[in-house]
Order: sequence, then structure tokens, then C-alpha cells
Amino acid sequence: MYKKEVNTLLPILEGAIILFVMVVLSNIISHYIVSIPTALIQIGLGLIVALVFGTQIELETSWFMLLFVAPLLYNDGRHYPKRDLWNLRIPIFGNSILLVFLTTVIGGYIMYFVTDGKMPLPAALALAAILSPTDPVAVNGIAERVKLPTGVLRLVRGESLVNDASGLIAFKYAIAATVTGVFSLKTATIDFFYMAIVGVLLGIVLQLVLLAIKEWLSAQGIKDVVLHTLIQILTPFIIYIIVEELFHASGVIAVVAAGVVANNKKTVTENRMAEVRIVTERTWDVIIYLLNGMMFLILGIELPFAMRTALENPLMSNYLLFGYVILLWLVILVSRILWTYSYMWFGFSFGKNKSGVKPDFKIALMSGLTGVRGAVTMAGILSVPYLLESGAAFPQRSVMLFVASGVIVATLIAATIALPILTDSKKRFETSGDELIDFPENSVLEDPKEEELKEAQARIRIMQIAIRTIEQESRPENRMASYDLIHEYNHMIRRLQMEYNSKESIAQFLKEEIAIRLVALDAEVARVKEMRDNGEVEREIAEQYLKALARRRNALTSDWSSKFKRLWILARRFYRRNLGLFFTLGTREAYQEEYRKRLALEKEAAKSAIRSVSAFMKKDRKKGSRTDKAVAYHLIVEYRNKIERIKRYGEDYAEEYDQQLQELRLKALNAERTDIQKMFENGDISRDLATQLRRFVNYTESSVMDIGEEE
Repeated sequence: MYKKEVNTLLPILEGAIILFVMVVLSNIISHYIVSIPTALIQIGLGLIVALVFGTQIELETSWFMLLFVAPLLYNDGRHYPKRDLWNLRIPIFGNSILLVFLTTVIGGYIMYFVTDGKMPLPAALALAAILSPTDPVAVNGIAERVKLPTGVLRLVRGESLVNDASGLIAFKYAIAATVTGVFSLKTATIDFFYMAIVGVLLGIVLQLVLLAIKEWLSAQGIKDVVLHTLIQILTPFIIYIIVEELFHASGVIAVVAAGVVANNKKTVTENRMAEVRIVTERTWDVIIYLLNGMMFLILGIELPFAMRTALENPLMSNYLLFGYVILLWLVILVSRILWTYSYMWFGFSFGKNKSGVKPDFKIALMSGLTGVRGAVTMAGILSVPYLLESGAAFPQRSVMLFVASGVIVATLIAATIALPILTDSKKRFETSGDELIDFPENSVLEDPKEEELKEAQARIRIMQIAIRTIEQESRPENRMASYDLIHEYNHMIRRLQMEYNSKESIAQFLKEEIAIRLVALDAEVARVKEMRDNGEVEREIAEQYLKALARRRNALTSDWSSKFKRLWILARRFYRRNLGLFFTLGTREAYQEEYRKRLALEKEAAKSAIRSVSAFMKKDRKKGSRTDKAVAYHLIVEYRNKIERIKRYGEDYAEEYDQQLQELRLKALNAERTDIQKMFENGDISRDLATQLRRFVNYTESSVMDIGEEE
């Protein structure tokens, strides 16, 4: 008996190890083929394994939901901004419930008619239902390489927290109706509300109980970091099993609710034990990294198995099968686009944002394309039974599997191709490109004292590593925080460079900085004049900004008149912010509208400045100057920071910003600590200097933790 169990477990362990290796391999490949999302690369590797080695995985929906979906959605709930969850509650509810229902009904009836009734209506509805949930993992992979609008990305991530449950419940009842031939709308509706409401309540209660247990353990003096980390890692699995098996409610909704509670209720233990938070987050990073990759590898392995039966059927035309795929994909895409655009139009015409920005069809189109389908759809469709209750074969099962698999691939490919075009970006912008910055291992510093020089060089080195780490962690939703932190590190680097260079070098440095800033200003002026002459912006607004640019140019020349002009500007600013408001109470809305137009103009000018500085540095590469590259990099970050702040204009972003800033600081400090050890092991710095640098990093980290505790 024992040998039999061992023989059964060995293939599972071997398969898991192979999947782990393939996850690593796919992520390595993704760093070289940056135009293709990691999810598609992983699906491709899975296809290769399935076709070449004949590998097949018996995918069961129950264990797939437990091992993959539960922890992934719990982690998403932990990190989803709580303010956005409230502010976007209406569109999230609409997309995850009403849009799922519309997609199920419209897609189901269309499939029923185009198959001439060969696919029964309940089966067609089941197919459309399982295709309704979006996959946030695939969207995140695409978002890393394109600059999706923040609102679109947050909405897709928000709806994906709920629509898995609604889609699976609709799929479950449609399959049951097909198998038994019996369907009760009343029973299905009551069950849906029971599963959703009880799932939410149990998720909240169980999460609070587990948090209380952690607090009790801490109060007993049990502060084992590994133990507390393990409790949090096990939380989604425990909650999912209890809710599904004991209460027969929605485990998916329960883990989402638990994740949101965990995000809002930071325990005293987590606040006081910085190590618990750091170890927990790093452990979650590894788990999510593996689970994300394994989901799409399994999806790729399952695709040939899901499609083979339909393709090998001599009674079914392959062209007709692919036609079904394209038709259902278009139905899902168009439904999502029209739903989004209608919601935007309704909000603009009748909602609170009547005087806001007009609905943009391009945003609706991007929202439609981000509705990527993925592993949950595949897990659900593979659970379709082979036989009906009567003993007959399940009608059109092979066609359902083929169409669902084809739509998954179609949504991924369409998003990969179309979104970079719509966003004018082939990959995520990185603030330090190869053309702009090429920092040496040791910065150019002149030697006052050898020991002080080595310390300055080492500090600059680890701060450069921190900047690169922040760039790697930059995402659309935390970009403003990342640019602010990069800006802060750049200032510290420049102060050190100024301190240890000669007066002649500093003078040359400042001269080059003025020259590059003038290049940027010239580009801004040229772009503003172009927009003014083309009628893209009102002449009065353009002239106002041109005057501001002229004042900035005068300030760079440091002539005596610029000081008086600066005092005049400060006086006018004080008047506008304090006294001016009293005289313009009746025209405040008009002023805000004019200010939005001015911000749009400044945004375009900033983009032009970035392009101009980049082109200037490409031409100036032969000079070999280290300093001017650092200045150009610093200036580009300034402009990028400005663009992000303009995008965020009008948003209540403070709480989320502070949390993002803290998380980025901790990741940057961890990278600094790692590089200190690397320099010590390579013999670049002494043991004493390494200890001194570690103390500096530890002090900064404890300060960051103290700030987070106060908040």
C-alpha cells in the first residue's frame, strides 16, 4: 500500500518540479522578447510540451480553484486600493454581475442560433457564461509593457475580483440544466444570492478570526516570523475550504472579501514586527510568481487536448469551428465595448461628472481589449461532463471545448497586438534607457581623501541600484510614487557628486545642466507654438504658458532681473490662491475647465521635452561625458513626474500614494543591502565600510517602518 502511494506521488512531484523550471525559463525568455506578454510565452511553452512529449494534465475545477484561484484572488484583494474599491463600486458591480449576465445571454443565444440548435440553449449559455470572467494575471502581464490608462487597469482588476464567482455560478446552473433537463430561475437566483452574501460574510468573519489568533499568539510572546508568515499564506486555503465544503457558499467571493479585510486591518503584530511584513511579502511574491506561471503553462498544455476531438471530427468543418471562435470573441468584445461606452456616456450626461471629460471611445475600446480570458475559463470548460443524466453523450462537448480554448487565445493575441498600438507604446517606459544613462561602476569623483572617496562611491553605487530596482517595480498605478522616489535618490547622488568634486568640475556640471534644460525648454516652446498655430489649444492659454516658459528661461540665465520677477510671480500666486478665490466664486467651474486645458497643454509640452532631450543625448554620445547623462536622466524623471501628476489631477490619491511610496522604499532598501554584500564579497569595500553602509540602510528602513506605523 505504501509503495503504491509513493508511486502515485512521484509523477506529481516530478511534474510540479518541471512546471517550476518552465516558469523560470519563460520569465527569462520574457526579458529578451519584451513585445510578447509572459502569459503568451508560457502558453507557447505549454503547447510545445503537450505536442512534443504528449503531456496531459487531468485538470479538475475544484482543486484548480483551491490551489490557484483562491490564493491569487486573495493576494489581489490584499493589494487592491481600498479607496478605489469604494469609488469604483458601481462600475465594478456592473461589469462583474450585469455584464456577465448580458454576455451569457447574448453569447448563448447567438451560439444556439448559429449551430442551428445542435448545441442546446443551456449548453450554449454555459459556454458563454464560462467565457465571461476576465483574467487579471494576463492583463497585468500586458500592462507591464504598455501604458494602459490607470482607470481602465483598476476597473479590470476590480471586476476580476468578483466576476470569477458570478461566471462560475452561471456556468454551474447552465450545465446542471443541460445534464438534468430541469432549470428553475427562482432556485438559481436564491442560490446565487445565498452563495454571494454568505461568502462575503464568512470571508470577513474568518479573516478577522485568523487576525485575532495572530494577535493572541503575539500577546503570548510567540512572535516566530516563519509561523506568522505561514498563517497568512494558509489563510486563503483555509477560508476557501471552510466556505465551500461546510457552508456550500462561494469560496471565491470569500477569499476576495478576506483579502480586502486583510488590506484594511493591519494587525498590531504586523505593524510592530517589520520582519514579519518583509518576510511575508517576499514569500507571497515567490508564491504568486510560481502560481501565475503555472496557470498559463497548464493552459498551454491543455489547449491541444481541448481542441483535438473537435478538429478530428470528420463531420465538423474546421473552418466552421474557427468561425465560431471569431464570432463569439467579437460578440464578447463588442458587448464589453458598448457596455463601457454606454456607462461613460450615462455618467457624463446624467451622473456627477456631467461637466467632466466627454466619453472617449478609445478608452472603451481599450477596456474591451483588456477583457482577456484565461485559466479560470479553461478549468471550467474542462469540467463539462461527458454524459447526461439519461446516459446520452453531452451534446457538442468537443465544440464547446474548442470554442472556449480558441476565444482564450484570441483575446490574448488581440490584446497583445492592439493595446500597444492604441497606447502608442511597445513596452513599459523605463526612466533609464540604454541611450540616456550608462552609469559606471564608480562615479567620476576626484580624490580628496581615499577613504571618504570610497564611501561616497559606494553610496552612489547602492543608490543607483535602488533607482534601477524602483524602475523595475514601476507600474501604471504606482508610477507617480516611483518617479518621486527616483527624483529623491537623484538629488542625493548629485549632492554627493558636488561634495567630492572640484570647483571647476562643479562649474562644468552646472553649465551642462543649463544647456540641457534649455534644450528641453526650446522643445516645450516649439510644441506650444505648434499647437497654438494648429488650433489644438486656445491662443490665450498658449500665450500664458509661453510667458511662463520665458520666465523659466530667464531664471536659468541668473540675471538680476529674474530675482525680481520671481518675487512678482510668488505675489501673484499668493493672490490667486487666497484673495483671488474671493473675487471668482461665480466663475470657479470655468476656471477649473481652463486649468484642465492648461494641464493638457503642459502634458504635451513635457512629452516633447522628453523626446528632445533623448535625441540630444543620442547626438552627444561621442563626448563620453558622465555628468551630462546624469543630468539628462534627472531632467527626464522631472518631466515624467510632471506628466503623472497631471494625469492624477483631481484624484484623492494621498493614502494610496503613501502606501506605494513605503513599499517602493522597502524594495529599494532591500536591493541596496544586497548590493552592499555583493561589493564586500568582491573585495570592492572593506568590512568596516560594509557595516557602516548597512547601518545607514537599516536606519533608513526603520524610519520608513516608523512612518508606516504612525499612519
